[in-house]
Amino acid sequence: EEDAAKQDDDSEKSKKKKKKKDTAAKILTDALKPAAARLCIDSHGNHAIQRILLKLPYQYTQFIFDAVAASVEDVARHRHGCCVIQRCLDSRHSAARTHLVTRIVEKSFELMQDAYGNYVVQYVLDVCGDDEVHAICESVIGKVCLLAIQKFSSNVMEKCLERCTDRVREEYLNELNDSDRIRELMMDPFGNYVVQRALSVSTHAQAIRLVETMKPHLSSQNGGGIRNTAGGRRILGKICRRFPNFVLEGESFEDYDLNQVLNRGNYGQGRGQHYGKFNNYGGGHGGGPPNHHHRGGGGRNNYRGRGGHGGHHHMPQPQYQMQMQQGQQMVSVQQPEMAMQMPAYQQPIGSNPYMFPHSM
Repeated sequence: EEDAAKQDDDSEKSKKKKKKKDTAAKILTDALKPAAARLCIDSHGNHAIQRILLKLPYQYTQFIFDAVAASVEDVARHRHGCCVIQRCLDSRHSAARTHLVTRIVEKSFELMQDAYGNYVVQYVLDVCGDDEVHAICESVIGKVCLLAIQKFSSNVMEKCLERCTDRVREEYLNELNDSDRIRELMMDPFGNYVVQRALSVSTHAQAIRLVETMKPHLSSQNGGGIRNTAGGRRILGKICRRFPNFVLEGESFEDYDLNQVLNRGNYGQGRGQHYGKFNNYGGGHGGGPPNHHHRGGGGRNNYRGRGGHGGHHHMPQPQYQMQMQQGQQMVSVQQPEMAMQMPAYQQPIGSNPYMFPHSM
């Protein structure tokens, strides 16, 4: 009997404690509800909103979803607001979350061109379901080249190329397979990364068509000006990695010997996927992971920072001379050249430059 009475007392205390906690949460949310949208973009208030999303049950956070959905363009375009929306998307599936995602998809074309709104669109592509992802990917069909040459939307285009269906990707590549458009993208400081991504995610047949479209602009017989740009060198390096036998007409394989090209500098210290090939300037993109506190790495103020600091400015590795003193006599010792740990690309056997399948 004593144990039963004790259990009843504990149960009563627990109920009172829960009721008191629920009352405090209701008082808090009722007080913040009228100013929820403004708090999302406030430098201090956004932290309180994010903590509510993290700690309180769904019934006490729905007012945040409703407020953000009603002002999604203003909140998503703000440096603090975009972080609040990301925390909303991290929450469990609910009717309020679904409504918010629908509103983001409706405004995705405008948001992906914004300095902070593009983060929200990319986050939807990362964490949301196939229906929302496909809706965003299909909304940019016919606008690939326009978005690819813009500073922020080019990041979204790269992610769309990765997440889209095969049918939509074919539509994207049909837009890129235009001689004048591809030339503009190859020379553009942002568009060239979209071209590289297209080469990475396309099928073997699609990649061949894309390379054939770019060939005239890379050939030295047509001036070869694009090959002298940073974007052109990266694209040429991407082509040579996917198709080791690739040779332009009228040129020799030695012009593309990656053993020589990659020894010109420290490659791959910039962005992980693009190694800054065919130059002495190291990596292509800057670093900078996306989070709440710092945006991007060098130069682009975005996910991966265009034009950031990659590898160091190294000239070809010299034969080092070391001098050692033995008593009063100085002797010169030849140090063997340091070899980079890179795969060897040999003279191709056969005449088909596309004989090797995609191996990246």
